[in-house]
Amino acid sequence: MPHVSSNGSQALDVQRSGREPDPASDILARGTNWLRILKKHDGIAQAWLGLIDAKGSIAWKADRHSGQMPSQFSAPTVQDVIRRGKPFTFRDHGELVSGGLFPISHGGRVVGLVALLSEQSDYFKPDAVGWISALIEIITTELVPGKRVGQMRDDEYNISRLMQATLDVRDALPALFEILVDLLEADAFTVLHYLPSSGQLELLGTHGLEAASLAKLNFKIDAGMVGGFINARQPLWIEDLQAPFMQDQPINRLDEEGFRGYLALPLLAHDVPVGAMEIAWRSPRQSNAWRMDLLQGIADQVAYAMERTYTVRDLRLENAQLITRYNAMIEGLSRALELRDLETVGHTRRVSTWTMRLIEHMPMSPEEREAVKQGALLHDIGKLGIPDAILLKPGSLTPQERRVMEQHVVYGYNILAPVTQMRHTLDITLYHHERWDGKGYPHALTREQIPIMARLFAVVDVFDALTSDRPYRTAWSHSQAIEYLRQESGRQFDPEVVELFLTVMKKWRG
Repeated sequence: MPHVSSNGSQALDVQRSGREPDPASDILARGTNWLRILKKHDGIAQAWLGLIDAKGSIAWKADRHSGQMPSQFSAPTVQDVIRRGKPFTFRDHGELVSGGLFPISHGGRVVGLVALLSEQSDYFKPDAVGWISALIEIITTELVPGKRVGQMRDDEYNISRLMQATLDVRDALPALFEILVDLLEADAFTVLHYLPSSGQLELLGTHGLEAASLAKLNFKIDAGMVGGFINARQPLWIEDLQAPFMQDQPINRLDEEGFRGYLALPLLAHDVPVGAMEIAWRSPRQSNAWRMDLLQGIADQVAYAMERTYTVRDLRLENAQLITRYNAMIEGLSRALELRDLETVGHTRRVSTWTMRLIEHMPMSPEEREAVKQGALLHDIGKLGIPDAILLKPGSLTPQERRVMEQHVVYGYNILAPVTQMRHTLDITLYHHERWDGKGYPHALTREQIPIMARLFAVVDVFDALTSDRPYRTAWSHSQAIEYLRQESGRQFDPEVVELFLTVMKKWRG
């Protein structure tokens, strides 16, 4: 613990070597003018500047007009201010004085204190504490080396960008750890995800731990082992993991790996626990000797990135489940159509299989391939709107009946358009009866006006119809159907598609 030196008025000597002075010595060497400025404020009678050295000792510097420090600024009080990182004030109505201790932070830790004494017993009211704290921040900005302050701001900005740019927090953790190693001068980190359903913490990423140490970590940790740390929503500081009679326990037993200083930060997103981050040092660290606003800001960034990660994962899972149910519905609709039009039993599944073979080597995304498959399965869904007297008529259709039958492609489009925006599905459904020569329906499109997937499917659809038994004729042989495709190439069908189909068929039929 830091302690007050026995000589309350003696300042630590600043080493005048060739090395760059440490930040705390620089604060002390440059702080005398600020003491004078503080004493110029009405109500401030005396001011001191305290420096905490690398060993945790504190020495005080006062300008030449300051007297002895009051007894209220005792060593335990000073230690408590350093530990909590919060101002301390007192009022003494008998002596008609009041005073305050204010911490100076640098690089994430408390490196100095400003002590003020007033001859007004009620001087340090909230408004006075507010302006003094704000002035301390200004003093810190001037006294702390500007390069380090700028670096901290850059690090905070880079962490913010890093966390906001990722959809999976695990991808960002290595870069985050690199920044934190320099920023916090820490030796090890872990990031853990909280599973509320089981009350456990699972390990997402680590830094600074050797393979042997990683093997000892619990990848599923009972959150109750850390004394309600997650539910308490408060940082867990352990100054020395190897101190005797240690009451608090770390989440992971990093003390067994030689670590001393320890901090666990709860990761909260919208005040809901989502995980924890552990930070460890090889040497003891004073409680809250770091800027908690900085650490909490980093923890918040990680927490929201973690929340986003699992929100995206859940959305993807839900989307996959919806797609599975949607595809099952598509299969059900195609079977329902076959049950109504018994002469086409098996037709939709066969044309779907052949269509997928036809596009097998085409440069298409998985979503596009799925759209083609659905179009093949549902190409005749519009026949649900055709009267049975026409759909199930055993003989030839009259011209008027044929015009009604031709409306099934429009009916199919109208059925599917409100529930899917997949272009290939809609193209196949609406245009699979268009012809290369412009004599098809419903819009008499010609050549490349017809969407490519509809041109592909038209060949497959006709070939399967010709090679299947119908009540009004027996199935053609494959050679007869192939000869028909060649005859209609350039009239009913796209010539290139016919050649592609014949090539694929030859390959698959051996």
